[in-house]
Amino acid sequence: MHPLFHVDRLAAVRRTDAEVVVQVTECATDGEAVAALWVDPCTFRVVRARWEAYRGEGRQPGATTEVPALEGLTAYFGCARAFACALSGYPRLAVALFLDGVSALIQAETFLLSERGYPSVEAYVDYWKESYRGSCRYYSSPDLVRRSWSEYAATRRPGENLFNRFKTLALDRTEHGLRLRASMSDSFHEMAFALHLDPAGETVLSAAGAIIRAPDDICREAARYLEGLKGRSLRGMGRREMASVLGNGQGCVHLVDLAADAAALLGRAGEPPPPEDRPVRKQS
Repeated sequence: MHPLFHVDRLAAVRRTDAEVVVQVTECATDGEAVAALWVDPCTFRVVRARWEAYRGEGRQPGATTEVPALEGLTAYFGCARAFACALSGYPRLAVALFLDGVSALIQAETFLLSERGYPSVEAYVDYWKESYRGSCRYYSSPDLVRRSWSEYAATRRPGENLFNRFKTLALDRTEHGLRLRASMSDSFHEMAFALHLDPAGETVLSAAGAIIRAPDDICREAARYLEGLKGRSLRGMGRREMASVLGNGQGCVHLVDLAADAAALLGRAGEPPPPEDRPVRKQS
């Protein structure tokens, strides 16, 4: 095995006296950067945003800069286009990290219910059941779910820190081609998969993985859709197409996000170098 490209990313959400702070840190083969948001806990409107880039393309513009164009935007579902427009002068990595922060904030909302105007955790759960019905396997099959979100979320005790998410992706050359490994572990979920690709990285030869930790057993069943990646090319595959392959409303949105990150890694890594020609050592 010969390692080619790695990405490690941490998203953390914490509560201060007046605000919620979201920070996403990435250290990868091609760069190192931090995207931070300060958000009003009641409205989720951005009060302050900051971009810090230490290595790679993201150093332009400026290694450290405030991002006033994000101020006033609501960091919630449906904000992707507005965030992308506000970050038009920044590298694509900035958009990816800030939006990753938004998704982490949405996960942390379960510990900000009174600030968000929910009278009870039951009211919050009912809102999600109604508004996001069909969005994933958990919300598509309410009759089959055995553990409610409120019961599951109660197993995690929040403090100043509300939510953490770690992602790791690695591209390696093996004897038979390329291997792309991806894993995600956050405060509520854990999953991993491995893809084997042809030597050029164009076609998925095999795919296998598992959802290790999730709100309910029904969520784990979504991992079987990974087999649908076999025979496909990941290069240029967007999140919408990835969601279609991985089951749409019968799949897992977190697994879709991780698979989309894996596809993006192939683009970031570029053309894989050819296998090294190793001289044969003569026996003495």
